[in-house]
Amino acid sequence: MASSRKPRPTRDDRPAGERHLLEALRKAVEAAVATAIPPGGEATLAPPVRRQRTPPPAPLLIAFSGGRDSTALLHACCALRAARLRAFKELRAVHVHHGLQAGADDWARHCAALGGRVGVPVEVRRVQVLRQGRGIEAAARAARYAALAEAAVAQRAAAVLTAHHLDDRIETFLLQWLRGAGVDGLAAFPGVRAFADGTVKLVRPFSAVARRDLAEYVERHGLPVVEDPSNQDTRLARNAVRQRVLPVLAELRPGYERAAARSVELVAEAAQVLREVAAADLHACSAGASGASRAALRLDRLQTLSSARQALVLRQWLAQFGIEAPPRARLGEIVAQALHARSDARMLVRIGASEVRRHRGLLLLRTVDTAREREGQRLSWQGERAIEVPSWRGRLHFDEVEQGEGFDPAWLRAAPLELRGRGGGERFKPHAGRPSRTLKRLFQDAGVPEFERGHLPLVWRQDRLIYVAGLGADVRLTDSGAARVQLRWQPASDLIRAD
Repeated sequence: MASSRKPRPTRDDRPAGERHLLEALRKAVEAAVATAIPPGGEATLAPPVRRQRTPPPAPLLIAFSGGRDSTALLHACCALRAARLRAFKELRAVHVHHGLQAGADDWARHCAALGGRVGVPVEVRRVQVLRQGRGIEAAARAARYAALAEAAVAQRAAAVLTAHHLDDRIETFLLQWLRGAGVDGLAAFPGVRAFADGTVKLVRPFSAVARRDLAEYVERHGLPVVEDPSNQDTRLARNAVRQRVLPVLAELRPGYERAAARSVELVAEAAQVLREVAAADLHACSAGASGASRAALRLDRLQTLSSARQALVLRQWLAQFGIEAPPRARLGEIVAQALHARSDARMLVRIGASEVRRHRGLLLLRTVDTAREREGQRLSWQGERAIEVPSWRGRLHFDEVEQGEGFDPAWLRAAPLELRGRGGGERFKPHAGRPSRTLKRLFQDAGVPEFERGHLPLVWRQDRLIYVAGLGADVRLTDSGAARVQLRWQPASDLIRAD
């Protein structure tokens, strides 16, 4: 007769600090990759049932520098893998080789060797750190995250794990405070965020774990680590905060880390609320804007918001197109020109490679066009569906229609076409039953902004203007019938377009 007694739980003799560290890691990772774990495949200590065949979980990718913190992360992940937790079944690591220190090659070899001993393959990715006006820390960080994102996509990882901890978060808070950052900056880094192509998550499972706990873990297990000499260079702002500021805070208020962490969490919550408010306001300001494919805001709705919410909307608006928001003064300039300048005043505010314009009650975002004047370009159409026109940064389409208005294809083939800019005084007739008019008047009637008109080519056949981008074809040269061709101009990227 089988015993009905339940098995006694195995006693965990690990120190409380280590149990806390492993539990924090387990919870953070399982929450982040929950979508990658099939239903019924949650972490379990029981062996899988053969009949329940589920696909293996996507790998976890560990950012592994070889330093104390990332070594603790790698070893802790292996401990949870040994406990047969499903989310940790497939572990891989990436070491980013910045090439900034003399010992960089030795560090890469150390990481590969340690990974081999614990059964975690380590990929070494070499990067080139380009400063481009940034400090060396910021440039190295940008190169590192780009390499991690590429590795995550290549290896189809469920998440990328980094070993950032509580002390790192407090340091970031102080550095952002010194720079005058807003709540998004003061919130420091989130524990989980979207990464790479959006399907991968960046997870910082130790964001509530103190540095000393990680150091104790490494010492307890006798793990070999590498030491980066640049960590002692107090000319770097983060090192100065870590070595000069934090010890003073610890003397003034022992145990300040937990209180500081609560403040950072409260700021992060406030930042999240503001993002939600900004998202709702942005939707209200962009919904129903004419030219829905454009990055446009309705000024009548933006004007109803307080100045603080107007700034939030503009930041959110720029962010959705990957544009870093300018300083407050620049945002104020955009609002002032958009809402308070004369209705007939021309508006232009440059933000890096983009510019903000105003047209008929809308705020428009577009890329800066550096070409002062477009050159004429001759084309010979031989039945292609579209012809690229690099000098005009676009593509001319030839759409065949079985029945309807269009050009006779034989007539189009018989003579070359030429794309030109406006010369002034051209007249055009895009509508039957209406007289021909000047292009300026037609553009005004069609609502084409003045700053866009120079980007729109005019298509000539011999000495006849047959098509104007943004207006259409001259109806005097088209007819109805079978197998007609309609011209259509597609710009490359002058206007930033919403997905």
